[in-house]
Amino acid sequence: MSLEIRKKGYIPDYFVTWRNTILQVLFTALFAFLFINIYKPFGAGEWYQEKWWMFSLGSAALVIVGMIVIIVSRLLMLARRRKGPIRIRYYVFSVAAEILFMGAAYAVLELVVLGGVRPFWILLYMAVQNTSLILLIPYIISLLFFSWRENKLTLEQLVSQLRAKRHFIPFEDENGVLRLTINSGDLLYLKASDNYVDIIYRSGEKTKTYVLRNTLKKLEGSLGGLPLLRCHRSYMVNVTSVKILKRDKGKFVLWLDEDGSITIPVSRGYADEVLKYFESVYRGE
Repeated sequence: MSLEIRKKGYIPDYFVTWRNTILQVLFTALFAFLFINIYKPFGAGEWYQEKWWMFSLGSAALVIVGMIVIIVSRLLMLARRRKGPIRIRYYVFSVAAEILFMGAAYAVLELVVLGGVRPFWILLYMAVQNTSLILLIPYIISLLFFSWRENKLTLEQLVSQLRAKRHFIPFEDENGVLRLTINSGDLLYLKASDNYVDIIYRSGEKTKTYVLRNTLKKLEGSLGGLPLLRCHRSYMVNVTSVKILKRDKGKFVLWLDEDGSITIPVSRGYADEVLKYFESVYRGE
């Protein structure tokens, strides 16, 4: 999903995607059916008073007619979307047209099918009021849900991008106290020295060393998932800092710069793991 700049006066593009349109239509249909059967608007409580299942069938038919109106409206909206972003006023007009057509359909239904005696304009006025309630509630709920989901996905994407660009590696001592945090792009390697670990990193144009009271084994366990690879009993290397993997006199050596001034040995016990990692990087895995 890409981040987009929303133009003023236009609705968000995700409001009218195929997926969200289908979800909104289905949710609206379910809401309308339950609303009509529970609250019986339009004076519908007088329909089929003796047989509830006939009322349910009648309300289902009414919902189907309404959904046909909505589907036609949304197909027109999706066709319009292909030409460019949809203006807010166009979206509002489409929803208003849906309400008007559905209200008119109910007014005709009561007059022609149910034998209603009230004037058409009174029926239309009441139907538009009730239809507005039945449609706008699920519309607002669905649009709020789409906005929440889109914002959540956008935030996750931003966080992921920030982590990828600038990931900080924390280093704790043997007591679990945070002693140092280094940008992963600046860290070069770790070197074990008895119960201490030398943390070698770049600071500007200089290379510096921080001595941490801890063991390399403990650090290896706590730094899982970070771009650090054990290549020797006494060394862990930041794989993003490796420039060259070279075989020298039957042994592998990692160069952390182009001139070979900073090199890390690869012991035989870790050679297979190191080779496997860099082969996977070469294959793009």
